[in-house]
Amino acid sequence: MQSRISRRVMFASTAAIPLALDAQVVKAALGPPPYTLSINIELMFPRTMPKASRVEVVAAQGFKAYSFWNATEEEQDAMLRVQERTGLKCASITGPGSSGSSTGLTKPGLQQIYLDDIAARAKMAARFGGAQPIIFVGRTQPDVPWQTQRSQIVNGLKLCGDIAKEHGIVLVVEPLSTPSGHTRMALDTAAEAFPVIAEVSHPNVRICFDMYHLQLMEGNIATHLREGLTKGWIGLVQIGEVPGRKEPGTGEIDYAYILRVLRELNYKGYLDTEMGTTTTPEAAMELARRMSLEN
Repeated sequence: MQSRISRRVMFASTAAIPLALDAQVVKAALGPPPYTLSINIELMFPRTMPKASRVEVVAAQGFKAYSFWNATEEEQDAMLRVQERTGLKCASITGPGSSGSSTGLTKPGLQQIYLDDIAARAKMAARFGGAQPIIFVGRTQPDVPWQTQRSQIVNGLKLCGDIAKEHGIVLVVEPLSTPSGHTRMALDTAAEAFPVIAEVSHPNVRICFDMYHLQLMEGNIATHLREGLTKGWIGLVQIGEVPGRKEPGTGEIDYAYILRVLRELNYKGYLDTEMGTTTTPEAAMELARRMSLEN
């Protein structure tokens, strides 16, 4: 016996067909995004895999840019050979070493140590073709008034900007989340970091907008992203899910919407995939590529 289909169900189902087709047409018509995807080779690859080999995989998958955290001189030489042969660009590195994660610009009397670290990192970034060093300004100092720390950060970042200018690079300050039980990093939210960058007002100092850390610390990332890009404070955008810091779709951030915001605002910088993966590096890279084309 054949089942009967109501007129309401029939009309609803047939009406949905053109809507689905329209959505497919819209996605197909979007074209490439204005930004450039950069594949971070740190978290999604096996730790035992040579970094130059990871860069090779990125190039083989058809991407134009990559990023990394740190590397020995020998590793740098090998990576640069791959970079030169494949035409890849290096989007970012991290810095400035241990001082940025501890005393930074927040501890009185230790500014020069930090500036020396910045100079070394700027030189390394220039060697990689103008990569953006991601920097941290130090942990908050419980025994130092916050206004004193903030003033030191502003003045110190202006000097850092001058160093970056000499090497033809842009430093990006990252608001970094802090695990429970640890002293908080200074400028660990967009709400705190944006006014500082505005006050520093140096063309070679911007923000690294890492959505993983910012979602953990304050949320409201789409609003902050719009503000930071509109006002020119953001130099680099990074993605990673919360919780887990894996690929989009494994957590709570609506990355389809975020990517539409980046397209809407015509963001032309790097979108860096600083994330791990629940599958394979190749699958995670393909997911990022597909989402960037469809949103």
